[in-house]
Amino acid sequence: MDNTRGASFQLAKPLRPPRRIGLFAAAAFGAMACCNAGPATAAISDDEVRVGLLADMSSIYANISGHGSETAARMAIEDAGGQVAGRPIRLVVADHGNEVVQAVETARRWLDDDGVDVIADVVASPAALAVQELNRSRGAVVFYNGVMTSDLTGSACAPTGIHWMYDGYAFTTAIGRELTQRGARSWYFVTVDNAFGQNVQADLTAVIAANGGHVIGATRHALGQEQLFAQLRQAAQSGADVIALVNAGDDMIRAVRQSYDLLSVSKGQTALAAVATTLNDVHLMKPQLAQGLKLAHAFYWNRDAEARAWSERFRARTGAMPNDMQAGVYSALTHYFKAVAASGSDKGTTVVAKMRELPIRDPIVRNARLREDGRMVHDTYLMEVKKPAEITVPWDYLRILRTIPAEKAFKPLAEGGCPLVKH
Repeated sequence: MDNTRGASFQLAKPLRPPRRIGLFAAAAFGAMACCNAGPATAAISDDEVRVGLLADMSSIYANISGHGSETAARMAIEDAGGQVAGRPIRLVVADHGNEVVQAVETARRWLDDDGVDVIADVVASPAALAVQELNRSRGAVVFYNGVMTSDLTGSACAPTGIHWMYDGYAFTTAIGRELTQRGARSWYFVTVDNAFGQNVQADLTAVIAANGGHVIGATRHALGQEQLFAQLRQAAQSGADVIALVNAGDDMIRAVRQSYDLLSVSKGQTALAAVATTLNDVHLMKPQLAQGLKLAHAFYWNRDAEARAWSERFRARTGAMPNDMQAGVYSALTHYFKAVAASGSDKGTTVVAKMRELPIRDPIVRNARLREDGRMVHDTYLMEVKKPAEITVPWDYLRILRTIPAEKAFKPLAEGGCPLVKH
C-alpha cells in the first residue's frame, strides 16, 4: 500500500523514508500566539519539530485509529499555524498493523535515525508497552491515546511516556462502579485473551467488588476470533445481571452483534456493557443491535457547543464524527505544541515538565491535568446507546448517563505503583 503524501515544503535535511511510512509536511499557516510565541533562541533539534503518528491503518483497530487519528494530528498542526517556536512542524505517519514488532521497529527507526521528537496514538496495549520500554532510554515524548492498560502509568511508567485519553481503570470505574451502585450486582466476563484483557478484567473485578457486586464467571476468546456466540451464551446462561465485554475493535463489534441473538439481552433482561468502545464502533454495529449497551467514553462530539464545532470540522474532512481516541490525538499534540512554544525546546523531559505546568484547555477534554506518573486525568462519561427512534441527529447515537469527575474516575496516584512518584 502506498501511503506517501506530498510535502508542502522541502527540508534541507529530509527524513529517510522508512518501510510502510507516509510523510506529510505541514504547511506554514498564519501563526497562532499560543504555539508560535516563545524564546527567540529556541532549542529546537534539527530546526523543526518532527511528529510521528504510529497508528493502526490496516488491522482490527483501523476503524478507531487509522486515518481519523491522522486527520486529528493534521488539524492540531494547522491550528498551531504549521510551526512552533518559529520552526516548522513535520508529520510522519506509519501503520503498525497491530503488530508489536512493527510498532517497535518503526519507533526505533524514527527515534534513532529520523529525529522524531514526539510520537502519538500507538493504539493497543501490547504495542504501547513495548514502545514505552524502547523509548525509556531515548527520552522522546510519547502520547498513548488508544491504550487501556494502566501499567503505562503504573509499574511501566516512564519520564516522558504520557497516557492521554483511554484508560482501563477510568472506564471500568465508570462502568463497574456506576452500574453496580445502580443495582447490577452479578457480572460475567467475556474477555479477549491478551495483556489488555487480563489487565482490564482485573481492574473491573476490583471495582465491582469494592461496590458490593461480584463476578460469577468469565470466559476468554482469542484476538480476532470470528465466532463468539458460545462464550456469549455461556455468559447469558449464568444468570448474571451484566455481561461485560472486555475486548475492543472488531472483536467487540462482533460480540455485540452476536449477543443480540440472546433473548435475555435483546429483551433487556441482561445488561450488556463494553469497556472499550468508540463512536465508530456503534456506527458499524448499528444502534438497533446495540441499543441499551452501556459504555464509557472520554469525549463525546455532541457534549457541548465547543466539542460540536471542532467535531464538525473533523467530519467535513472524514465523513464521520471523531471518537475519543482520535480527538485525543488532537488534544495531546495541541498541548505539546503549547509546551514547546512556552519552553523553547523540544527536549522530552523539558517539554513534559512544561506540560505539567500549563493548564490543559481545548475543545476535547474537561477538568484535566497531567500527573507526575504520566497520566492525564479528565472527566469521564458513563453512556448508553440510544434506541433507533431516539436518534434524530446523524451520529448522535449516545446519551450521557453520568459525568464522573477526573478526581473520582482515575486510579489514585498513590495506588498506581509508578516508581517515579515520590511518596
